[in-house]
Amino acid sequence: MRAAARLGFCLVAGMAGLARAQTPDAPRVALQATAADLALGKKSFDINCARCHGIGATGNTGPSLTRAVLPRARNDTAFRAVIQEGIPGTEMPWSFWISSADVTRIIAYVRSLAAVGDAPVRGNTELGRATYGRAGCGGCHVVDGVGGAVGPELTDIGTRRSAVSLRRSLLDPAAEFPRADGYQLYGIVRAVPRDGKTVTGVRVNEDTYTIQLRDVDGHFHSFRKADLRSLDRQFTTSLMPSVRGTLTDAEVDDLVAYLTSLRNVR
Repeated sequence: MRAAARLGFCLVAGMAGLARAQTPDAPRVALQATAADLALGKKSFDINCARCHGIGATGNTGPSLTRAVLPRARNDTAFRAVIQEGIPGTEMPWSFWISSADVTRIIAYVRSLAAVGDAPVRGNTELGRATYGRAGCGGCHVVDGVGGAVGPELTDIGTRRSAVSLRRSLLDPAAEFPRADGYQLYGIVRAVPRDGKTVTGVRVNEDTYTIQLRDVDGHFHSFRKADLRSLDRQFTTSLMPSVRGTLTDAEVDDLVAYLTSLRNVR
C-alpha cells in the first residue's frame, strides 16, 4: 500500500508538473501548428505585420522577430496581448481587425522563425558607444536615464528598430518618423504667436484647441491655437542632422552596432 501510495503521489506530482509546463504562458503555439497553420500565419503576417517588421520578420521600422526570445513576448499570452492590444506609447498599434485564429497563426509563424536568428550586424559595439558620445547624440537622446529629451529615448531601441532602419535614420533622419497610436511623433512645428516670440520645436502633443512643443534646448511650450498668428507644420524635415559626411562608414557601422545592442526593456 505504501508503494502504491508513493506511486500515486508521483503520478499526481508528475501530472501537475506537466500541467504547469503546458499553461498558456509557455511558448507552445508553434509546437502545435501544422504546415497549413504556418502558411496561413505567414500570409496574415505579410498582410498585417510585414510593413513594419519586414518580409520574413527580419525587421524594418519595427524590430526583427527572428529571435529565440522576444523581450515583450516571452510567452504566447504576452505575444497575443502585444498583437491585439499594441504597446502604448510606441509605434506598435492594436489590431482589433485580426481574428483570434489569425493571431494564433501569426504567433506560430513568428515562433517558427526563431532558428533564423538576427542578421549579422557589422561594426564594434564598444567603438559605437564611443562614437555615440563623441558625436553628441546624448544631447538629444536618453539612454538609461542619461541624456536630452528632444529626440526619442533609445534605452530599448534595439528591440524596436532593425539595424537597417537605424542606419537609414542615421543617414536620412527625415526618411521615417516614429509613430504612436497613428500619431506622428517628433514632427517639427514653427509656432508664431500674435504677441510673443516665435518658437520652433518638435510637436509633443496636439488637440483641436492647443499644441505643445519642445524646443532644441528641451524647454516645453504650450499654445492656444487661437493665440497664434501662424502654425507651420514641417513634418517632412527633422531636427536631427544626418551623419552622412560627418562619420566614416566604419563609424556608422559601429554606431548601428551599439544602437542595436540597446535592449533594456523595462
